[in-house]
Amino acid sequence: MHILLVILASLALSCGQNIPPPDNAIEDPELLRGGVDTRLESVDSARFKDVVFDYFGDGERLKVRQLILVSKPTYLRVQTRMPGSEEIVSLLVSDGTDFAMHRRDTNEYFSGPSTRQNIGKLLPVDLSAADVARVMLGGAPWDRLDSGTGPAELSWDRSRGHYKYSVNLSEGGSMSIWVRHTDFAVIEAEERDASGAVAYQYTTDDWKNFGGVSLPEYRRFVWPSRDLDFSMDVNETQLNVELPEHLFTLDPPPGSIERRL
Repeated sequence: MHILLVILASLALSCGQNIPPPDNAIEDPELLRGGVDTRLESVDSARFKDVVFDYFGDGERLKVRQLILVSKPTYLRVQTRMPGSEEIVSLLVSDGTDFAMHRRDTNEYFSGPSTRQNIGKLLPVDLSAADVARVMLGGAPWDRLDSGTGPAELSWDRSRGHYKYSVNLSEGGSMSIWVRHTDFAVIEAEERDASGAVAYQYTTDDWKNFGGVSLPEYRRFVWPSRDLDFSMDVNETQLNVELPEHLFTLDPPPGSIERRL
């Protein structure tokens, strides 16, 4: 009898979870979208301090430290420095529409629309600057999702116990995000190409409560086509701090090489 119970338990585990939807589950994609955005109404700004950025790509590994600032609606500032040094090696700012970035090693100053394509040339995130700001706050990459074709689809993923919000992409394939029912936090995003293979993935872990708002302290991005795999481990999160608007602007440093994207 003991052996039979062990076998039955193993079979149950191998089949995965089967979590039914809650009685008050949302069925309208627009209502879910509203819930995702509404959860952050009490958050005006965030400072992510001492972020460990661990990067794997092209057979190389790089570990740096970052300070990331986010302010509503989609302002973003990313300072990067080498471990053990206070010297800033790169700085990117964006108001959600346009961006500017200076790389100290090459003394290049980049600027242009803060689109996914432009930001992807400088940061390995495959997201617009506005989407980076949203993701840092546990929100959805709406710029990327809104580039899809046709209406969004909403379902309940029983294997995860979360909502699955999906769109078809114009270049083929699809993109999905998984959203918690309890607080409408976006815990995972995944893009699949036309063949069904994973083209891009964002996952989270170590969620903590900050004054009534839950945010992840660990984020991981995987971009197989570019052989990129990197993580961001936040050591300190501060919400609703004063962030003057000048922190999100950047003029070309004297003598820098200006490049418009």
